[in-house]
Formats: sequence, structure tokens, C-alpha cells
Amino acid sequence: MSPLKITIKDVAKKAGVSIATVSRYINNSPLKEENRTRVQKAIKELNYQPLVYARRLAGGKLDSFGLVIPGYEGIFYSFYALELIREVAAALDEKVIDLHLHVFWSKDSFKTSLVDGVIVADIIGNEKQFKRLVKEEIPLVVVNRDLGDQEVNSVSVNNFKGGYEATEFLIHHGHKKIAHLSGDNRVQCSQHRLEGYKSAMKKAGIDVPNSYVQFTNFSRKEAREKLGVLFSLKNPPTAVFCCSDEVASEVLSFAEEKRIEIPKELSVIGFDDNPHCLYGNLMLTTVRQPLREMAQEAVRILKENIKEKRPPQKVVLDTELIIRDTVSFI
Repeated sequence: MSPLKITIKDVAKKAGVSIATVSRYINNSPLKEENRTRVQKAIKELNYQPLVYARRLAGGKLDSFGLVIPGYEGIFYSFYALELIREVAAALDEKVIDLHLHVFWSKDSFKTSLVDGVIVADIIGNEKQFKRLVKEEIPLVVVNRDLGDQEVNSVSVNNFKGGYEATEFLIHHGHKKIAHLSGDNRVQCSQHRLEGYKSAMKKAGIDVPNSYVQFTNFSRKEAREKLGVLFSLKNPPTAVFCCSDEVASEVLSFAEEKRIEIPKELSVIGFDDNPHCLYGNLMLTTVRQPLREMAQEAVRILKENIKEKRPPQKVVLDTELIIRDTVSFI
């Protein structure tokens, strides 16, 4: 018989116990050890798989966490998205919890009845979905976004500090003509990295021409177009701080084609510490963001809130400047 056709009645009959006893076993309620053993044996022999809806209605845990990622062009080529999925999955695997992945494109079809709690990977274009999840009062953690005073758990990265320290490092190497290839200005992390860049330049007393800030939407194609703009200027930059390592890699490719020597003629700093951007003759100087720690903290907070409702936790993780080969003194 198919496991889906096996019912709780079949398990109770085989184990020689009541249906209520089987229900208590499924929902981890207190049970005599003898009955627990009998039910466990019957479930194994029958290969019984309780329906998640039945477990939810019975007030039981599903041992499944949702991960909602806003959909955007190139998401499955995004280091951030893939690394976050990998690290959340790894953190859940350690705790024997299933991952329910949902990519939000335009339709809010995510069902909270299938999970015990939700990790939301930023809020970009899915604001209505986020508000619905908050309204449903399901345990919730938002990552990669500072939610300010909102009564919601969050784990974010200090992107301002990352942008500031990267720019400051270039300034300390004598650079004044520093451009910034920013990401999507609708995205909070891009905004904060840009603010960090501008703040470091202002503190050093360096004016930033509007043409030195170009928006790439985290796309190598757009980065290539904006590099054409930067290096057609009367005073092109001697250094570029990039919103991501992917964009920084495009800078290195552009420089190679134009025979611009890195780092002697152009210094470059990326953001992410993407291992795929470490190959070649030059190792990229970059800002490491702690994606593993972000995933682990999100899982920890969510698990605690499922067990017991707690006041919102706001965790902000630091970045780290990783110094390698692509920055030199001017």
C-alpha cells in the first residue's frame, strides 16, 4: 500500500493503541515509553507519513523552515543568493529541519501552513508579502536588511562600515579620484555601501563628482557600460570601489582589454569575498560579508521564537576588509 494511503487508524491498529496515542506521538506530546516504542515500530513498518496539514491542525511542529528570496534577473547566478541558500540549508541540516525554498517573482503564493517559521532574504519588491507574513504572526526573521524600529527579528550586515573602510583604504594609498560602481539604489545594502563611500570621501575632504558614482544593478553588463562612461571622462578615476566582486571582476576584464595595469594604474576593491573571483594572476582585494554567520543567526533566532515567543532581536554583523593584490599606492 502507498505510504500516502496509510492512515493514523492503520498505525493505531498495528500498534494496538488508540488513535489519540498515535496523535500524541506525532506531535511529541508526553507518552508512556512502551506506547512510544510500539507506535514508532508501527510507523516504521507501515512507512507512515503524516500529512503536514494534519500536524499543523493538531498544533504540532512541522520541522520545516521557509526561506523567501525576492526574484530578480540573474538570481541563480548571484553569489549572495546561492551562498545564503547553501548556508541556511547547512544550518537547518545540523538541526534536522527541512528547508522550504520560495522565490517570489510577482505572485504571493507562499503558504505559511507548510512551515514553522520564515526567513526572508531582504525585502525587494515583495513588501506586500512581507506585511502579510507579519500580519499572520508566524515566527519571522528578515536577513540582509536593517528594519529600524519595526517589531520584527532581523540579521543585517554593516554595509556602511564596509563601504567606508574600503574607500578609506584607497584614500590611505594616496587615491583621490575614486569612483564607485554601485548596485541597485532601491536595495538597502547598495544604499548603505554608497553612503559609506561618500562619508569616507567627505571626511578626507575629497569632492565626489556626480559622474564618479555609477549604478550597475549588480550586473556585469551594466558595469561594462558604466566603465565606458568613467574612462571617457577628462579625469578618469585611479581607483574603483565596486558593489560586488562580480562587478569588480568586470573592472579587471575591462582593464586587461584596455591595457590598464592593475594595480599600478588602477586600484580595485570588490565586495562579498566571492571565491570564484580569486582566480587568475591577481587576487582581488575585497570586503567580506559574513553570510554564514547571518544564516546561522537567522536559524537560531527563528528556532528560539518557535519554541517561545520573545521580543524582537536585532543583530548587526560586521564586515572585514580582505587585503590582497589589487590596491597599490599612487
